[in-house]
Amino acid sequence: MKRFILAALVGTAATSGLLAQSANDVIIDRAQQPTTPPTPASPASKAGTDEKGDLDGGTQRMAETRKLPFKLSLAYDLQVFYTDNVFLQPNNEVETVVIANTLVARAEGNSIAVGQGLLLPSLSLVYQRYNHDLFGGDQARQNLDFDAYSIPFQLRYRCGNNWEFGFGITGTAVYSLEGPPDYNLTYKSISTALTARKLVSLGRDHILSFGAGVTYFITDAEAPAGPLGFNADRNDKIDYTVDAGYYYLKDRWVVGPYARLTYSDYLHFQEGAFTDVSRSDLTGSIGVSVSYSITPWASARIYSSYDWRTPQGDEIVDYSYKSANLGAGATLSMSF
Repeated sequence: MKRFILAALVGTAATSGLLAQSANDVIIDRAQQPTTPPTPASPASKAGTDEKGDLDGGTQRMAETRKLPFKLSLAYDLQVFYTDNVFLQPNNEVETVVIANTLVARAEGNSIAVGQGLLLPSLSLVYQRYNHDLFGGDQARQNLDFDAYSIPFQLRYRCGNNWEFGFGITGTAVYSLEGPPDYNLTYKSISTALTARKLVSLGRDHILSFGAGVTYFITDAEAPAGPLGFNADRNDKIDYTVDAGYYYLKDRWVVGPYARLTYSDYLHFQEGAFTDVSRSDLTGSIGVSVSYSITPWASARIYSSYDWRTPQGDEIVDYSYKSANLGAGATLSMSF
């Protein structure tokens, strides 16, 4: 049971769906939803602001009076999606419907002028609950259910010509909802990330986004006792990621196909009986999302993705998989 949870978590930790996209938080996203660009603002937010698109300077807005030295935002996201391979296995795939709830509280400091750009610090608290057996009755799927708590700290630097660079540190703890024992800490990690993103305007309603990043994970996973166990830090790794996306923004609609590749280099991976192996994986994802801003504080979306993983090392176990996902989600948010 715990092995399945770790396989699902380590294989799918990524920049999250639409909720985390707006907050630039690193959280768990089993559905591999596409990452939207950090600018421009969402269509719904254009009401009541004076915006002018500028390829060099980005989106310009009228200054707003703020009493607090930071902007505080709260958000709740619900997504329901179908996946045809919930255990991320190379064969004997098992399908299910997953429900994911996410709560985010985020404080973003006032921007600081540095050189020719702006530095934006932020700190978030993220809570997630994933339930993997919507209709009940299957214990193996229910054993995957978990709660996750994350604290991402980020520094983003926006400069001319629509470039953005980022540095982030995120602490994460994952608790299994199934016993024994109940609510058991199964996985924790600290990740450090460096990112870069370039936006290219193709006109008023069209944007291309190109991104790259390197993330170093220090992990501690619960390991079974006895001679068939493994070291708790066997999931330590470095991820190298590139992605590209196209975004069409029209009124309250945003349509965004994307593609992403991640090369994972495990630093000291082990199989059972403390057997050291050289493990590296290439994970890909392609998909599309369609979102609609109902109000300035509510939005809905549908999305689909196809994901795959190809082992690149000499590991004993076959960690390859293919997975298709189709889902819908809704987000409520407020800021002050």
